Amino acid sequence: MAYRCGDVVWADLDPSAGHEQTKRRPLIVVSNDKFNAHCNLTMTVPITSSTKPYPLHVDVGIVPSEAGERPIHGFAEAEQFKSLDLDARNAMLVGRIGPKGMDKLVSLVLGCLITPEMTIYSY
Repeated sequence: MAYRCGDVVWADLDPSAGHEQTKRRPLIVVSNDKFNAHCNLTMTVPITSSTKPYPLHVDVGIVPSEAGERPIHGFAEAEQFKSLDLDARNAMLVGRIGPKGMDKLVSLVLGCLITPEMTIYSY
């Protein structure tokens, strides 16, 4: 399945190591739709329900939950940005993040990847 930028999916993150997120949790797809259509990996950012303030977390509001469970108020963890094979991790599409939240998140992820002297070109 080709996921779209802004999709929220639940996926299994185990096995993991060190400070990586674990267990089954919600993720936000941050790779663009063309990348997702041509690659078997999808760039994602996990969502935490922890409200502890951290400069690399973006408030994404209410996140849908699996199997009729209560929705959670979530924060995207830009520092946990990673590419995953979502099919192998039993991903399940549950919703989408609004454009305002996605703009904040993508800006933060890009800010973590580029230096001030770099130029970003839109293709």
